[in-house]
Amino acid sequence: MFRLPLSVIYAMLAFNITAFAVLLQMDVLIFHAFFAKFITWTMAVGAWSIAYANRNRFVTLF
Repeated sequence: MFRLPLSVIYAMLAFNITAFAVLLQMDVLIFHAFFAKFITWTMAVGAWSIAYANRNRFVTLF
């Protein structure tokens, strides 16, 4: 059986949210709202904290 750590899945999701927040922060995208920047950075911090909290949990694939 193959055991995959849940932190890998959560880290991939958190990295994508962080990359989106960086693009918003650099004003690369069309909209430049401060509230959107605040929400995405809050979501990024939350996603990384969830990834850290689930670092010792595994899911069995096969």
